[in-house]
Amino acid sequence: MSHLAARFVGGADVHVVDPLVDLRSVFENTDQLKEAVESRNLKIDVEKVKTEYGEWFDVYQKWKSADKEAMQPLKAELRSKKDGLLNALALPNLIHHAGKKQTPLLKPSKHAQYLAQQGLMRIDKQNHVIHLVGYPVVVQRMIREQLVDLFPGCQPISPSYFARAAIIEALNIDKSTCIPFTDGSASFPLTYLVGNSLAAITSPFLKTSFGQKNEWPISVQCTGASYTEKKNQVDLCNARQRMKHCALWMCKSAEEMEGIVNDANVRVGAYLDEGLELEVKVRELRGSELKNYESQAFVIENRGLTLSRVSRIGDYISKRLNIQYSGSPASETSEATEDGFVNMVYVETDIDRILARLVDDLIEGKEPPKYIRDAIKKSF
Repeated sequence: MSHLAARFVGGADVHVVDPLVDLRSVFENTDQLKEAVESRNLKIDVEKVKTEYGEWFDVYQKWKSADKEAMQPLKAELRSKKDGLLNALALPNLIHHAGKKQTPLLKPSKHAQYLAQQGLMRIDKQNHVIHLVGYPVVVQRMIREQLVDLFPGCQPISPSYFARAAIIEALNIDKSTCIPFTDGSASFPLTYLVGNSLAAITSPFLKTSFGQKNEWPISVQCTGASYTEKKNQVDLCNARQRMKHCALWMCKSAEEMEGIVNDANVRVGAYLDEGLELEVKVRELRGSELKNYESQAFVIENRGLTLSRVSRIGDYISKRLNIQYSGSPASETSEATEDGFVNMVYVETDIDRILARLVDDLIEGKEPPKYIRDAIKKSF
């Protein structure tokens, strides 16, 4: 977390954002925090982190109100106790709710061998990427367009494919799963190639304060290649470069989040089930399956393979990336509201995995929907 908290720990890390460092509210319910840690099978001593953070924050408060003469020694003390802050920032999001259903058995996909034999897919084993030609590209493009149309209220954006280390730490993502990028110079800051992802879609709003004139909820979407580190298997389901659709909502209340999560599950589930005629099931993830930034998550699966994931995040990321909204004065129809950090919902749909399952159905003798067959015929 040294990149995220660069201002307070010193060193050569680049200062990108000032996260909220007043984390006292995180420790108000220690039992809930311990549950969030234990459910994810993390080896964190919550009581030790709480004590060390308390010591760091005491110094921080003195430093904030100190005069120029006292500031320097307090700054040195802050940095000597930096582990208190860094370990507190490493804590995961609290769990809003977790499911109880076990992970279903994954039915292996046969698409790779089938498409390769047809001359429609080439596997680059050295770089762990897939190259498609012919009708799979047509179907892939069609799914991309339909997913964008599925959320007409989401503004399309084209975010950067690169993210600084501070952004990855703000999301509390394991950096070993990301691809590091450099221009070869020793002075180049630690950067990762992420493509279309949560890191990419949140980065444009870094240090943003939304005003009273914004229409809520604020929602954006992007679609294109997403990147992760190499995996043992190279196919449409596991390649390090895969086509994805990402959508982000930012709102002010828990009630709005609940509605967005429910709506996203229904929309994506119905599209996969009725639009693409894939047999899918929605499953609420158990605590051990949640990512560090999630307070709740649902996956839409086909025979054990996750095609889409709906993540309830709350204000966990916005407090770390400093994404806020302005309050509003009281009026005849509403009460006054205070400034706050936005609540987030994130939906990520794996287009290449959807394509893989459509091919699996084709192999088993099930024809794709008529409109897909018609689109394929027109492409030839």
